[in-house]
Amino acid sequence: METKILFGVGLVFDTPEYGTIVMGANEELDDLLPSTIQEMIGDQIMIKTVGGEEQVYDVVSFQINNSIAGKKNVGICLGKEVSPGEVVEGSIVYYYSSGR
Repeated sequence: METKILFGVGLVFDTPEYGTIVMGANEELDDLLPSTIQEMIGDQIMIKTVGGEEQVYDVVSFQINNSIAGKKNVGICLGKEVSPGEVVEGSIVYYYSSGR
């Protein structure tokens, strides 16, 4: 399976209820249906840091929001087991493509 870029991490934060959440946007997602983005995200993502380190994370949940300007912002919850310090803003989130 190959990996493809989902978005660049623009924001990382921690919530008491859900744990660590990463958010970002990618203009290539703006014209896609939320269900298509949901399929792309799947159960796992890979995050590559600016330094080139790669880490695979399980996806607990996600949310896709539309801005007033028609842009999609994607938030992926990584859960309470992941420290927000593990993911640095500017890292790249990849999804696993089955090559369809």
